[in-house]
Amino acid sequence: MRFLVSLIEQGLGSVLTFGVNLWLIRNGEAASYGVYVFWYAIAWMLGTLQGTLAITHLFALPSERDHPAARRQPERFLLSVMLALVAAAAVAVAAGNALLGAAGSSLAQGSAVLFIPAFLLFQYVRAFAFSRQRPRLAAALSAAVLGVAAAGLASDAALGDAPTAGRVMVIVGLAYGLPAIAVLLILLQGMGPMLDMAGLRRHAPVLRGSGWLLLGAGSGEVTSRLYSFAVVGRFGTEALAALSAVQVVIRPAWMLSAAWVSVGFPAMSGRWKAGDIQAIWRTMAQGAALAAGASLAWSAVVVLAWPWISGTLYGGRYTEVGWLAYLWGANVVLGSICAVLNTGMLSIGEFRRLALLDLAGALVVIAATAVVLAQFSYGMAVVATLLGQATQIALMAGVLQVRLRVPAAVA
Repeated sequence: MRFLVSLIEQGLGSVLTFGVNLWLIRNGEAASYGVYVFWYAIAWMLGTLQGTLAITHLFALPSERDHPAARRQPERFLLSVMLALVAAAAVAVAAGNALLGAAGSSLAQGSAVLFIPAFLLFQYVRAFAFSRQRPRLAAALSAAVLGVAAAGLASDAALGDAPTAGRVMVIVGLAYGLPAIAVLLILLQGMGPMLDMAGLRRHAPVLRGSGWLLLGAGSGEVTSRLYSFAVVGRFGTEALAALSAVQVVIRPAWMLSAAWVSVGFPAMSGRWKAGDIQAIWRTMAQGAALAAGASLAWSAVVVLAWPWISGTLYGGRYTEVGWLAYLWGANVVLGSICAVLNTGMLSIGEFRRLALLDLAGALVVIAATAVVLAQFSYGMAVVATLLGQATQIALMAGVLQVRLRVPAAVA
């Protein structure tokens, strides 16, 4: 039941992402849509940083059901970490946007200063609910975000103007932020952040392993998002818009992988502590088969339906880039396998090795991106990503093969 609720919650998030992208693709200018995609990529990169320094450690806390009291002080500490990260992100985005504006870049967009911190807050609160073993509350949060965003976009549409990246980011930022604040207050029940320096120092060991996690997460972001910045830099926002227009209809395939991670991570962590190696292998095998199979099936549907997608959903736009669906389909299939193996590595505490493996994948992507974009069109940036993913899969599989031969009690 918990997995089903998690899957529904992921579905709500996918509906929001797809709906916002569809609204801009169909009704906005390609250049404006490219600006939205650019800032959305930055939001996810900062979200990965937050996940490394706060969210991963939330899931590593003792069970809410069995040890609620043991969680409270670490939760207060991680809440302080999250608030500091959100504040720092707001300052960094404001500074970056000012630099873009001073340079006369079309990427400058002041509404990102609202959108990105609100996105980070939402991601933390959602994970907080899952870590407290309250998936229904997480699903209610995502449903509220979807409802507020839909109402805001409908109101904006009633004004009769074509949607722009700026207005959409304000609407979606408010949709992320307002429900997240409400749900956070429900979860905290009067508990506040940890502000005293003695308490912060005492609980700093909660972040143990974060340096390696950060290296791994940063490398993973290079692997999955370098194309956004490379394509914008070489070909402009309209090329990024075309890439994203195809990716957005493939993206729901990630939903199952993300839902599986929400339940697979704590499950495998528990099996590792119990020394049940066979259960870890079984969980990973089932997760990989389920996620990769579903990703392949969904991608095939998109490939076959592209004439209808571009002609009907997109109003006749992007009909010529349907071939990218093959590449993005391969991306989500490999990505689903990566997600399962990555979760397996995290669940057994292999932060350092995982970071180094992710770094190897990122270096492959950097080199491949430089080569393919110098010789081919913007679409081939996805091929560079595939090479990085294949590298990560091969290396993680090799490490797990060796590591999971050792009983947990001896490891």
